Amino acid sequence: MSGRSYESYSTGSRTRYSAMAGDDEEAKTRAYQARETRLNSARETLDIKSNEELREQEARRKKEEADEKERQKLYDAKLVKNKITEPQVDTKRIHIVIIDNSGSNRIIAEHFKKTSSYFAGVLNTIDPASQVAFMYYSDHCDGVNINQEVDFITPNEQGDKILHSTLKHVKTASGGDAAEAFECALYEACDINFGNSEFQHLYLVTDEVAHGMGESDDSGCPVQRSWRESVTRVYETYDTFELIGCANNQRIGKLQAQFIQKPDRLLYDLIDLSSISEEIHRKAIVSNALLFLIARKTGLQTIELFLSFLYEKWIEEHIFGKDTDKRAREMIERFGKYIEADSNIVEALMKKILV
Repeated sequence: MSGRSYESYSTGSRTRYSAMAGDDEEAKTRAYQARETRLNSARETLDIKSNEELREQEARRKKEEADEKERQKLYDAKLVKNKITEPQVDTKRIHIVIIDNSGSNRIIAEHFKKTSSYFAGVLNTIDPASQVAFMYYSDHCDGVNINQEVDFITPNEQGDKILHSTLKHVKTASGGDAAEAFECALYEACDINFGNSEFQHLYLVTDEVAHGMGESDDSGCPVQRSWRESVTRVYETYDTFELIGCANNQRIGKLQAQFIQKPDRLLYDLIDLSSISEEIHRKAIVSNALLFLIARKTGLQTIELFLSFLYEKWIEEHIFGKDTDKRAREMIERFGKYIEADSNIVEALMKKILV
C-alpha cells in the first residue's frame, strides 16, 4: 500500500466503481469494460527487464516519501483522541480493532500506522455509516503502554486527520514473552460503550496468541485472567469476532484457531496468513484483510467492489514486481475462500473480478 491521501482513495474508488453497483445496466457494462481496459493496460507493463524494474521501484520509493511528507500536514495536536469514549448517536455499525503492538508484530503495526489514510478512504467507500476504534495492545510488562487507544472515528476527512494524529502518539512496545495479554484485551473490549449502535464487530490482528494458549514462551497473565472466559465474553457481547493471523509460521496459526469457539465459523472467521512467507506480501494483505472482513458485513456487492478495486490497485502499482498478476490473483482467490456463499456464486464472482 502506498501513503496516498484519504481523498485519493475515497474519491477514486467511488468514481471508478460506483457505476458497477448501480441500476443502470448500460452504465454498469461500460464500467466493467473500462476496468478491463485499465487492467489490460497495466498488465502490459508487468513483464519488464530487471533494470527497468529497479528504476520503477526507486521511483515508487521516492513517490512514497513525497506522499509521506504530504501526510505529515495532516497532524493536528488538537485532534488527538487517545481514549475510546462512545460512538456517535445512531451509528449503524461499529468496528473495534485490536492490533498487536508487540515487538514481533511491529512491522505490521507500523505499516498500518503509515497507511491509515488508505484504510479511512476505503472504509468510506465500503461502510461509510460506520465508526471504528482501535486498541494497540501488547503485554503487562509494557506498563502504561500495554493499551494505546484511538477513539471512534467516522471514515471521512476529519476522521482521517484524527486517526493520523492519534496514531502518531502510539509508542512501540516490546511485549516481553512471546504470548501477549489478549486475554485482557478481549475482556476490556467488552466494556466499551457501544451507544445505540445496531451492530458491534470485534477484530484481532496478531502474530501471536494469548497467555495460556500453548505458546512455549509464556510467562502467564499476572492478573490470572482466563483467555477462554474472555473469548466467551466476547461472543456474548459482539455480533461477530474475527481474527487476522499474521504469524510467519503455521504452528502459531494452528494455536490461533482456538480463539474461534464456534466450530462452524472457523473456516470464515480466522484469516490465517502464516503460509505467506514473504514479509512484503503479508504487509500488503493484512490491512486489506481487515477491510475485506468489514466489506463482508454489507453483502456480496460490496465484496465485489472492494476486491475489484484491490486487484486493480495491485496491478497498477506492480506491488509484487514481475509476478504481480500471478500473486495478486492468488491473494484475491485467497479472499474468495472466506466469502459465505454457494461455491458457484463465488466462482462467478471471481471471474468478474479477475478479468
